[in-house]
Amino acid sequence: MTVLTGMELDSKKKAGVGSGWMAILVAGMAAMVAVCQAEDVLSGLADPTQPAYGNTTANSAYAGMATPTGPALQSTFVSTSQRLAVISGKSYRVGDKFGGGVITEIEPYEVILKQAGRETRLRLLPKVVKQAYVVKVPTQSQEGGLK
Repeated sequence: MTVLTGMELDSKKKAGVGSGWMAILVAGMAAMVAVCQAEDVLSGLADPTQPAYGNTTANSAYAGMATPTGPALQSTFVSTSQRLAVISGKSYRVGDKFGGGVITEIEPYEVILKQAGRETRLRLLPKVVKQAYVVKVPTQSQEGGLK
């Protein structure tokens, strides 16, 4: 009888181990299904790490934006000892010739070119125009509209 009892205990241990593996397998399958569904939901969103213009076929959210024409200021490097600007893939310093003009200043967000007495500014970011919006709030609201 002791042998039979030992066999029953062993079979119970095996059943417990098997059910643990089954739980892990089911959890893994559920995780894979969740990941696939998340990819489907996110596939319609634009990639925020892509540039705002350029390859618009890959990022249709920016398809309406115009690609800048002419030279493009890509980056600036300003330190106490030197000032550099990358324009259309090439590096320039103050005093270098570019596009028929001379680079007179390199600032953190723009480069100033002089050509025939005329100044041209290349900016890293477009100028933002502030727009004021008037929102009417009801007088009895929590926001405390004007009385």
